[in-house]
Amino acid sequence: MEKSLEVGVMEDRDEWVHDSSVDHRGRPPFRAATGSWKAAMFIILIEFSERLSYFGIATSLMIYLTKVLQEEMKVAAKNVNYWMSVTTLMPLLGGFVADGYLGRFSTVVFSTVVYLLVV
Repeated sequence: MEKSLEVGVMEDRDEWVHDSSVDHRGRPPFRAATGSWKAAMFIILIEFSERLSYFGIATSLMIYLTKVLQEEMKVAAKNVNYWMSVTTLMPLLGGFVADGYLGRFSTVVFSTVVYLLVV
C-alpha cells in the first residue's frame, strides 16, 4: 500500500514543471502543456508577416520618397537609413520592456495588437 502511494505521489509530481517556470498567471505549468508548437506557430506566423511587410516596404521606399514625396536623393537615403535603424533597434526595446515590466506573454500580445492596429 505504501509503495503504491509513493508511486502515485511521484507521478503527481511529474505532471508539473519544477524548473521555476510559471505561466502568464504566475502558476507552475503542467509538463504536458509546455514545449509544444502552440506558441511557436503563432510566433512564426507573426515573424513571417513582419519580414514580408519589412521587405515589401524596403524595396519601394526609396522610389516612393523620391517620386511621390519629391525628396532629394540624399534626403530620401537618409530617411531610409533612419527607418531601417529604427526597425532594427525596436526588438531591443521590446526585449527590455518584456524582461523588465510586462513579461513575455503580455509583451507578445500587446505588441501584436499594436502591430495589427497600426499596420
